[in-house]
Amino acid sequence: MARTTTRIRSMAMIDEETRRKLREMSMGEMVDALDLQDADRTCMAMLFEERVRMMVDHAYEEKRASSVRRLVGRARLRFPDADMGEMIYEGRGVDGVLFRETGTC
Repeated sequence: MARTTTRIRSMAMIDEETRRKLREMSMGEMVDALDLQDADRTCMAMLFEERVRMMVDHAYEEKRASSVRRLVGRARLRFPDADMGEMIYEGRGVDGVLFRETGTC
């Protein structure tokens, strides 16, 4: 019976103390990624390196999205959800094609 308890406990990748420390270091996105992985049975078969890579990718994307939302909010844009493809360029003295190409990098 002790073996079963140890096995269930070891299924979670990181213990609660480590999760608390991650949150304290403003890395809650990493904890969220861990929770997603722990809930997904297919992740259990993955190598540790793959799981860490997925966790870091998730945290990076979440932090980046949060930063973009914060910057858009601080910019106080008149139309924050505007799409460059829907803008009207005629009569403004602006080359719409060049402007769209610049917007897509």
